[in-house]
Amino acid sequence: MSNYTVELDIEQIDRIVADDLLRCRQTFANDLGAGNSVFVWGDQEADDIEIQKHIDAFDLVLSWYCTPEQLNGIYGDDQG
Repeated sequence: MSNYTVELDIEQIDRIVADDLLRCRQTFANDLGAGNSVFVWGDQEADDIEIQKHIDAFDLVLSWYCTPEQLNGIYGDDQG
């Protein structure tokens, strides 16, 4: 087995973290209104409220990690 060392600068690390956060946020957005019972079984309205809380939390964290280009990719011209 070979070992490799990779050096990343802070901007590259932020981009990797932001990309994964964006992916997770999108998963919650896809679940919103989809009847997947993510948090509350059998109550879509209560489930959507909980899902939205998580989306809002991701939005707050994303505003710290994302570049303007990444934010534009998910929110368009309305930056969150």
